[in-house]
Amino acid sequence: MRPFISGSIAALVLSALISAPSHAESSADLATTPAAAAEPVDVGTTTVPAVSDAVAEAAERADDDAADLVAQLPARRTGDFGLVGVTWERGFEAKGMTVQVRLRTDGSWSDWEELHVESDEGEGGRDGTEPLWAGSADGVAVRVTSPTGERPKGLSVATIDPGTTASSASTVGADSGVSTAFHSAAGDGAVTQVADGSPAYTGKPSIISRSGWGARKNTYCDSPRAGNETRGIVVHHTAGTNSYSKSQSPGIVRAVQAYHMKGRDWCDIGYNFLVDKYGQIFEGRNGGTSVPVRGAHAGVKSVNTYTMGVSMMGTFSSSEPSSATKSAMVRLIGWRLGTTFHPATGTYKIGDRAFHRIAGHRNVVSTACPGAAAYAWLSKSGGLRDRVSAYVSGYTSSIKTRATFLGSATTGPVFIGETIFTGGRKARLQKLDLYASTAGTFSVANYFRTGYNALKAQSGILGMPASEAESTAVAGVQVQRFARGSIHRVFRNGRYASYAVWQGIDAKYRELGEAAGELGRPTKTEASISGGRFRAYFEHGYITRSSTGVITVTMT
Repeated sequence: MRPFISGSIAALVLSALISAPSHAESSADLATTPAAAAEPVDVGTTTVPAVSDAVAEAAERADDDAADLVAQLPARRTGDFGLVGVTWERGFEAKGMTVQVRLRTDGSWSDWEELHVESDEGEGGRDGTEPLWAGSADGVAVRVTSPTGERPKGLSVATIDPGTTASSASTVGADSGVSTAFHSAAGDGAVTQVADGSPAYTGKPSIISRSGWGARKNTYCDSPRAGNETRGIVVHHTAGTNSYSKSQSPGIVRAVQAYHMKGRDWCDIGYNFLVDKYGQIFEGRNGGTSVPVRGAHAGVKSVNTYTMGVSMMGTFSSSEPSSATKSAMVRLIGWRLGTTFHPATGTYKIGDRAFHRIAGHRNVVSTACPGAAAYAWLSKSGGLRDRVSAYVSGYTSSIKTRATFLGSATTGPVFIGETIFTGGRKARLQKLDLYASTAGTFSVANYFRTGYNALKAQSGILGMPASEAESTAVAGVQVQRFARGSIHRVFRNGRYASYAVWQGIDAKYRELGEAAGELGRPTKTEASISGGRFRAYFEHGYITRSSTGVITVTMT
């Protein structure tokens, strides 16, 4: 990006405002696949300096909207950029402060446009405005007013050129190896559910992965990295022009990430997901497609920790989101709430505050986000809450039924929603995992869960659970069965430990009476030894399986 060219403050203050040029462009998809990568994201920053009393007075005489001017950057040419935002050092009470920008596009300067002030408690970095997507600009001016006459330290403007999109986008969703379909308790077929005429629900919606939109690698995010559940959804907008092509959408997401990381000094993009006007869903903060990763979207750390932040790409102060955006929002939010067993309506609490299950950003902090028209759509008849509610109303599954039967005191909240894979389904809750297959629906908890996960859970040697954990005739010993083996939980020397055996060794140990037999309790989990053999140790001996499957028992 070329360096800023200095300009005259007086020229900016006294010049007449020029009408904004038309930003109209075709909304047709310019390319079915993103263009080949040409250049990386480019972020330029420059200081927005304080003004003298004389300049502030001249500004107020020229424009009533410039009353209480405390800082400004004169109009100047820059390199090409697509997104702009203003930031400053944390700790300033920004109540009443306004930040406005003018942009140069196609040789003409726009009117002043306000950037709404936002912050994020707990994320660290810098305070700032929401970013504004301009599409294509090559000049910027900034002015900041404050009724107190004070201004924050370190005021600067960031202009961001998102570069171009990688040549091949990838998605995560129903075709990603582990999909997330709703299932009926009666069988393994997906429940067909229709939301207001949208496509039948068949699983996790298609989501463009971070590699698909060219994400920069995130840095370390402070604790908590994730909450223990998703309690609700907070809806946002990105702000800026609604005139962008489908092929430009990845660049908008890259620019937002660059602003959040380079301008705001956050560890990653703030939103968990972003949805464009074409209905494309983009993976936001790293890891959030399954785990309830804490974002930096709501302005309150506790709310960030327990909610999923979804940002619709565009400005919705007077016009609602597109029908494609609405349908994608229903699928995305319905998937997350449905598979974590939450309703779409009603309220939940974080601390002493109550929020709608699906809320707007303005319900959390003082902001115009997500825009008046989008905010009204959330609660109107047939709006987002109604559509998501209808979308998940028929969702039932044996896992959900089992979780309800056990109760939240036993299970804890849902950490990872119900997913489907070859051979069964699974949900990870805080205190246990629930699995469903043709063998039944079973929980795996505490030491059994630790040992099972160490062996790669359902994709490992043990296969799917085949029973609940059960006590044995030997005090301090419990056992849980799996498709191809068993895990024994043993209390010894004042502590519990779990030991797994499988296939031939498991069969022989069961034949010999397990812990009640001559070998006694397990002391080591089955493991490979030399010559392609496997061995498990017990109190009074060991069992060995040869490379050809021959089982031998050795007493000690």
